[in-house]
Amino acid sequence: MSRSSDSPALPSLVSVSKYLPFEGIRHAGGQYALQHYRALRDVFGIRIIAPSTRLNRDAAETAPDLDYQLLQSRSPLSKDTLKPLADLQSVVAGSSAHPWFRHALKRDADARTSLAAADIIEYQWSEMSSLSRVVRRLAPEAKTVVIAHDVISQRWARAAGQATNPLRRLAFSAAARASRRRERRSFGDVDAVITFSEKDAILVRELASSAVPVVVHPGFPVPPEHPQASPTTSRTVLFTGAMNRPDNDEAARWFLAAVWPRVIEAVPDARFRIAGAHPSSALHAAASGSIGVEVTGAVDSFDAVYASADVCVVPLRNGAGVKFKTIEAMLWGIPTVATEVGAEGIEAANMLHAVVDDAEGFADAVISALHGDGDRTAAAARTWAVSVYGLEAFQDRLRSVYTGILGPQPERGVSRSR
Repeated sequence: MSRSSDSPALPSLVSVSKYLPFEGIRHAGGQYALQHYRALRDVFGIRIIAPSTRLNRDAAETAPDLDYQLLQSRSPLSKDTLKPLADLQSVVAGSSAHPWFRHALKRDADARTSLAAADIIEYQWSEMSSLSRVVRRLAPEAKTVVIAHDVISQRWARAAGQATNPLRRLAFSAAARASRRRERRSFGDVDAVITFSEKDAILVRELASSAVPVVVHPGFPVPPEHPQASPTTSRTVLFTGAMNRPDNDEAARWFLAAVWPRVIEAVPDARFRIAGAHPSSALHAAASGSIGVEVTGAVDSFDAVYASADVCVVPLRNGAGVKFKTIEAMLWGIPTVATEVGAEGIEAANMLHAVVDDAEGFADAVISALHGDGDRTAAAARTWAVSVYGLEAFQDRLRSVYTGILGPQPERGVSRSR
């Protein structure tokens, strides 16, 4: 399954990606990928090669004007119904691309042709960089880049540290070791590793001394000024995210159990809104037993959700990488309370209303923000976030990085030996 477009006057960029992004995609990584392709489409002819999964086939129906190819396989593990087994196989192999996709990439004639003709080959998400040695044999002269949305080995290590079940802790620790070995090899094999923060750049250097990390802060559309809260309306605390991700589900349930009772006791008219697709039955049950809590499920647009929020919370205990929900709250100018995990990678985390890990301190910070104590800091945070994470800054930085990786090019129309 593919869609093609011709860009003969531009250098060629082939993106090997987990997902085909589209307008309205509900996870942060997909939102980044969409802005990434939009930022580069005027300076590169871009082709995306991704696995033919149900999510990507659905995305192809509504995808923007992208040149893509979805690879299929006869392997039983390529079937959507067996994806959990394919995911387990991936974890055992160091959080790698699914083996069926690796074989499809090596065997598909169109994919091989695209890769062989590429000036730059990028891997969206760390998992896809496990294909670097296969691709290097197909395209030995292409420059190669990993977009490390996060460092997976850190995510597994944190999960092991938080696990209370000994067997789960052992499994997560084994996954962290396997991912560390794989990422060390993958990051060292490519010409550059794009990270979203200096914190992740340091992790990449620690994993692979030969790696070349480059920080590119992700880009976001700048929302309108956040309206001032009315003193006559109930005050709303907001948590957003894809709720089928264990990190978000666990964070929401921790907040409900450990933090929210303290908040509602101090601010009886407060409301807690949990907005995001695929909330679990456990989350619904926790919310139904709490006062003033709404679980929205999927929303058409987060703009109205943010516009009605007085405080944003990012109570994450696990995960890795920069949390887009934290940046979005800053861009909206909303006072934000986060854990250390929720704030990590944001160089100006001191502009958040509070960064605190214990439940009592977290509740005190939320109560303080609901009383209006964080409005001035939130306004300053918005100004800073626009300068760092606005689309214009992102596009300029990303284009500069990619043209630098590509290097000087011959005049168009002059042949180049490969």
